[in-house]
Amino acid sequence: MRLSSLDQEDWIRWAPYVDTLLLPLYRVRITGKQPDLEEARRVREVAARVERELTGRLLLLPAIPYAAADPGSLLRYVESVAEEVKGDFHHFFLLAPEAYRTWLEPGIDGEGEWLFLPGETDSEPEEQATKISDEIVTRWNENSEE
Repeated sequence: MRLSSLDQEDWIRWAPYVDTLLLPLYRVRITGKQPDLEEARRVREVAARVERELTGRLLLLPAIPYAAADPGSLLRYVESVAEEVKGDFHHFFLLAPEAYRTWLEPGIDGEGEWLFLPGETDSEPEEQATKISDEIVTRWNENSEE
């Protein structure tokens, strides 16, 4: 389910089953008048495929595009978004490209779990989405055993 396409009646029907939020993040780069849209496309496509694979339990939030040179400002913003939307959801996952692991992962204490897209862009979005979906299911199972 995608937040951007839900209406109130749909949400009332599905809300009891949805316990997971997925928030994609991608970096925006524009050199001159040439935007580099590949990363945005890949993150959105993988997130959409994960949403389709896990429909019924996962709600896909609109992506956060960022251009921050300062990782701290992005982390503060993502923390505020997480605090605002997490509510009664049991799981909150953030999806970002692997290249940003070193400066994203240390943040968001207790607010969510990071999922990173593999660095290789030659792997197909289907494969990447399957890996991410499997990781989410593994974390669901780990939490159900506790």
